[in-house]
Amino acid sequence: MKVLHIGKFYFPVPGGMETVLQHLCEELSAHVDLHVLVANLRPWTVTERINGVRVTRAARWGQIASTPLCPSLPHLVAEHRADIIHVHEPNPTATLAVLAANSRARVLVSFHSEIVRQRVLRQIYRPLLARLLRRADRIIVATPRHLDFPTLRPYREKCVIIPFGIDVTRFQRNEAVQRRAAAIRAEFGPRLILFVGRLVYYKGVEYLIEAMSCVSGRLLIVGRGPRERAWRRRVRALGLEGRVVFLGEVAHEHLPAYYHACELLVLPSTHESETFGIVQLEAMAAGKPVISTALPTGLAWVNRHGVTGLLVPPANADALADAMNRLLEDDALRQRLGEAARRYVGEHFTRQRMARAVLALYEEVLSSAPQPPLHARREERLRARTFTTASAGDPSDE
Repeated sequence: MKVLHIGKFYFPVPGGMETVLQHLCEELSAHVDLHVLVANLRPWTVTERINGVRVTRAARWGQIASTPLCPSLPHLVAEHRADIIHVHEPNPTATLAVLAANSRARVLVSFHSEIVRQRVLRQIYRPLLARLLRRADRIIVATPRHLDFPTLRPYREKCVIIPFGIDVTRFQRNEAVQRRAAAIRAEFGPRLILFVGRLVYYKGVEYLIEAMSCVSGRLLIVGRGPRERAWRRRVRALGLEGRVVFLGEVAHEHLPAYYHACELLVLPSTHESETFGIVQLEAMAAGKPVISTALPTGLAWVNRHGVTGLLVPPANADALADAMNRLLEDDALRQRLGEAARRYVGEHFTRQRMARAVLALYEEVLSSAPQPPLHARREERLRARTFTTASAGDPSDE
């Protein structure tokens, strides 16, 4: 079975979609002939092996509204001659490439999120995405909440729920992680609160910064992005330089120690662009409770209020402060939620579980009879109705 995955970027480029793609492909590579096709950060194409996964990074000639421009992508898709093309959406470049390549492969789509903020791009992209979704044999979503996305409502019968998974062993406590976590606490002090993610508009970090005015602790912000300068100015304006620390990107191998050094993780997202929150799973795997926002996406489905952490209304600094203070002041509650979170991830959100479900879906799709495109089925029904009407109206044909 030859499988081609098409994403935006691939490890070590950070991001939720990139993390899911990496975990899934590393697990699948032992079972299928797998190739990953993504955008490069530079204007040339390279192929390499990363943890046993063959990855081609297509030359990128710029970017529009977070969409990498890769003119060679359709040719690269066509020449792979895959049995299955697995596309990770939203990704306008990949959608165009799959449609332009006119491959006979079966198509699966992992639908991670809607395009929320880029209204012009959304209007241009909508008909192309609709063509891809009509063509797709199956559409994979990570939570039941994804089924309510407006884009997916016409295709719900194709949708399959397969939750994202992570490598939980990476976040288990060991001697090296304990030493590094102790060094982090020695540098920044006790009562550490952690945020991990790209510093973009929908993460809601401005409300987390404001909440720190009422919290006795220190916030460590891991990540970079276009909102970093504005949020640094906000920290200075509130006089919180000693209580809010921007760490930038943290090396992949060092990140588990930050989860173990902190008391809790906060994911204060404010927009529906945040649909799952992989960092929630990472903190849970380290035995830490999570405070996240009750958005109508998969965010609240992952973090169960009162079981693995706490949920608060989005864009509400007071609610964030109250939740952080509650967990910081109640050691028993914090430990109970953290332990429940660790068990929950181990039972439901491992990358092995995710890969087994995806592999079974591949086998099901390949073993089933190919479905003609939706427009072809409509034409076939129209011809059938025309034939039936003509036969009934002309007795001389009998």
